[in-house]
Amino acid sequence: MNETAAESLCVSSSKNQSDGVVDDDEDVRISELRKISYGFIMPTICLLGIVGNVLNLVVLTRRNMQGRAYIYMRAYSTASLVAISFCIPFALRVLIAKEKGGWTSWFQAFYHVHLELYLGNSCLGVCVMTLLALTVERHSSVCRLRPTSNLAASGATFQRGLSPRLTLLLLALGTFFLYLPTIFRAEMSSCISARLNYQRLYQQRDNRPLLQSAFYQVYQVMLELVFKIGPTLLLAGLNLRIMLVYRRACNKRRRRRQSGGGYLAEERRLMLLLGSTSLLFLVCVSPMVFLNLTLSQDNLAHFAYQVFRALANLLEVTNYSLTFYIYCLFSEDFRNTLRRTFTGASSVGTSIQQQRTPSPIS
Repeated sequence: MNETAAESLCVSSSKNQSDGVVDDDEDVRISELRKISYGFIMPTICLLGIVGNVLNLVVLTRRNMQGRAYIYMRAYSTASLVAISFCIPFALRVLIAKEKGGWTSWFQAFYHVHLELYLGNSCLGVCVMTLLALTVERHSSVCRLRPTSNLAASGATFQRGLSPRLTLLLLALGTFFLYLPTIFRAEMSSCISARLNYQRLYQQRDNRPLLQSAFYQVYQVMLELVFKIGPTLLLAGLNLRIMLVYRRACNKRRRRRQSGGGYLAEERRLMLLLGSTSLLFLVCVSPMVFLNLTLSQDNLAHFAYQVFRALANLLEVTNYSLTFYIYCLFSEDFRNTLRRTFTGASSVGTSIQQQRTPSPIS
C-alpha cells in the first residue's frame, strides 16, 4: 500500500466532480450504464438471489432432506448467499465511487481496494468448488454400480474417505488461500481535496508492477483454469454421465414393470435439471474468464469494455441466484418439501432419493 505525500492536492480533469470524488474525463454513457446495471439490475438480481438461497436453506434443513448430498447443497446455498451479499458493496462502490474511488475513511478505502474483490471472488470460488463436490457425490451415487473413469473414481473415492464437512472446510480454506495474491492487485493512494476543506481522500490504482509481472499473469491463468474452465468441463462431463446412466436405469425399470409414465416424467425432469444447470454455469461463468484476465484501469475507461464487464458481472450473479427457482421448476421432491414447510403438513414417507434410483440435484 503506497500513499502519496500529505501535501499533494487531488487533481481532476473532469468537470463533473461530486463529493470530492476524483475522476478522469469519462464517457457519459458509462455513467448511465452504471445506473442501469449496478443501480437497478444487479440489486434486483441480488434480492432474488438472497430470497431464493434463504428459502433453499429453509427447505434443505427439513427432516427428509438428509444425507451427504444435502450437506453439499446446504453449503452451496450458504456460499452463494454470502457471495451475493458481497456483491452489494461492490455495486455501491461502482455506482457511487466509480473505479478510482474517493473515500475519506481509510478503513472503507482499504476494504474496497484490497478486500472487495478478494472476498467476493473467494466466495464465488467456494461456490464453484462446492458445486463440483456435490456433482462428484451425485455421480458416485448414481454410477456406483458401473465402471467410472479414473478421474471421477479417484475423486469420489477421496471424497467419500472424508466427511462432507471436512471436505467443505478444506475446499474453503484452499480457495481463500489461492486467492490471497489478489489482495495486492490494487494499491491505495491519497491526496488532499480542496473541495472538501482540505480533507484527505483515498483512491485506488492498479499495482502495475504486480499486474505486469510474469508471476501474476501465470497466476491469473491458473485461477481461471482451477475455478472456471476446469469446473465447467468437469460439471458438463459428470452431469452427462449421470444422465446416461440414469436413463439406462429407467429403461431397465420400464422393461421390468412394463409401465413407464411416471418414470418418463421423472427422467425428463432430471434431464432438464442437469442440462439446465450445466448450460447455465457455462453461459454465466465463461465471460468472467476473459474479464478477470483483462481487468485494468486502462480498459475500464472504454465504454465497450464497461458493457462487457457489466454483462459478465450480472451473468455471474444470476448463476448463483437462480438455484432455488431451478430446483422448484424441475425437482418434485423439492417442491413437495417446500409446500409442506409452509403449509404445516406432516412429512409422509421418505424422500424420493431413498425410494428410487438416485435423482441427483446439482
